[in-house]
Amino acid sequence: MTAKLDYIKNLGATAVWISPVSEQEPLSRDGQEASYHGYFTKNFATPNTHFGSAAELQTLIDTAHAKGLKMILDVVPNHTADYLAGTSTTYSPSTYKPAAPLDNPSYYHHNGDCLFNGTETQTQIENCDLGGLDDLDQSNSTVSAFLLDTYKDWVDMGFDGIRVDAARSVPKSWLQTFESTMGVPTFGEVFVGDVDYVSEYQDYEWGVLDFPYFFSVRDTLAGDGDMNNLGALFAQDNKYNNANRLETFIDNHDRARFLARANDNYQRLRAALTVLLTARGVPVIYYGTEQADDGNGNPNEVPIANKDNRKDMPSFSETSTIYKHIQRLTAVKAAYPALRVGTQREMWKDTTVYAFSRRVDSTGAEAVTAVSSSWNTQTRTIPLRAESTIPVGTVLTNLMDTSDTVTVASGGVTGKQITVTLGEHGAKVYAPGTPVSSYTPPGRNITKIRVHSGVASGNTLSIRGDTAPFSWTAGRAAREVSSGVWEYEFERIPAGQTFQFKPLVNDTYFATGSNYTGTGGATIDIYPTFPTLTTIRVHKDVGYGNRVTLRGSVSPLSWSAGQNCANKAADLWVCTVSGISSGTAFDYKPLINDTTWATGSNYTTTGGSSVDVYPTF
Repeated sequence: MTAKLDYIKNLGATAVWISPVSEQEPLSRDGQEASYHGYFTKNFATPNTHFGSAAELQTLIDTAHAKGLKMILDVVPNHTADYLAGTSTTYSPSTYKPAAPLDNPSYYHHNGDCLFNGTETQTQIENCDLGGLDDLDQSNSTVSAFLLDTYKDWVDMGFDGIRVDAARSVPKSWLQTFESTMGVPTFGEVFVGDVDYVSEYQDYEWGVLDFPYFFSVRDTLAGDGDMNNLGALFAQDNKYNNANRLETFIDNHDRARFLARANDNYQRLRAALTVLLTARGVPVIYYGTEQADDGNGNPNEVPIANKDNRKDMPSFSETSTIYKHIQRLTAVKAAYPALRVGTQREMWKDTTVYAFSRRVDSTGAEAVTAVSSSWNTQTRTIPLRAESTIPVGTVLTNLMDTSDTVTVASGGVTGKQITVTLGEHGAKVYAPGTPVSSYTPPGRNITKIRVHSGVASGNTLSIRGDTAPFSWTAGRAAREVSSGVWEYEFERIPAGQTFQFKPLVNDTYFATGSNYTGTGGATIDIYPTFPTLTTIRVHKDVGYGNRVTLRGSVSPLSWSAGQNCANKAADLWVCTVSGISSGTAFDYKPLINDTTWATGSNYTTTGGSSVDVYPTF
């Protein structure tokens, strides 16, 4: 890491948060997970030799400081590795235990694993084992003194701040004592999306990881959600002691990569990063995000994501498109005080556009961010805030593309307004005056696959292939842009590079014939044919937890076992059947849970048809 500090510095980061440095138990109790992450502590006082020696850590800290970078230590005072099985109070074998002085079972709680099912009290959460890891009793004077003394030794090497792992599982009063003893700001991990719950922790620590921000912003901008959600999030900022001390993020080591949830759409990522770097809070960039790491496209994060989202750095390029985007944002943030310390105020919200101002009220310095979650161009006339002192006639420049300007005009509810046009998943940052520097964003290398196919309503179309972002094991979802036309666009494959691909219906039924060949940076139109598919749309709300199946008279349907249907809405189940020849008549009938038949006679249709039924049960 010491050798890569210039890469981090050049990105525009001002601090480096590193993994826990203490010695680890090499493997989890079941042997299925290695302790590369630093959360299976064996000896809090000695360094993890896989990372290096104490002397090498000191060199890292000193070199970072010489480059103007602060250092943040990740600490794990809640638990050790899993040495005590279940609720056991003895080590078995007796040699399998943490280092002294924490090798006394009486220093731990023995209440079994945390459930995190919404039924536990705060006391139970603080006294249960997190994923089997042995929960330390911070109320024990020996435990508390050892943790405080040991971590103070680490901090005194020159760390400037601390991230507290599993802070939700540690008594709040101890968190306060810990920060006071360390003498540097701390921020805790409170893995909850509820502002009312998370905000209380800022009464005990300098900051807190903003999981409510993460869930709201990530899900809204990665999935084209309702932008009113951002308004609902920021409207609760008054519940925090200081919302500008919240540590904000869009992906981390326990959640899937943003791009894995955003269908590898770089423009969605650019929009999310623009909000991250200009909204209130202290932005945290998870390693690899700047290189468009998509965690192998794996969106799964239940109960946590802990493999694909933690893979090795794909590149250290300083010219890649997302690196350059972040680099510009950090330069803008550094040059405009409003984007660092300004009060954030909402300017506009609707289902697809959100805009906010950040203003230093003592000086009048102000910047405006606007962002869209739409695939289509969006234009809004947005009133300036009543607090704004920017006069009519002022030209505002988009700092993310300085050829783009708007002029403050008369009108609107405050007497001053701007008209902003945002392209597909666009985000802009406007400020008055001469920009800190001119900037033209790198051109986008867009590959667009357009599939012309009359896929029946209720079905989906996806694409698999041999080159990332594709694979042959799971498809990338295309979107229907007009009747019978589906599109998937991406930027990952370099211009001119060829790749193989093939579309599927419902990510199950491949197009017939050979694979298609595409070229990076091109628009590719294909006109595939698919196996004969019969689509039966069952319009019925069958209640939460239930499912709809289909039985019938012609193979692959049968009257003895049902085929599962896909739930598309509360009252819509789509049953797609492959293999019934076009025009072949057959009978069928839907069931709930493959046990309760619809009332009345069987339904009749023909292979290759698309029909709607409205059964009663």
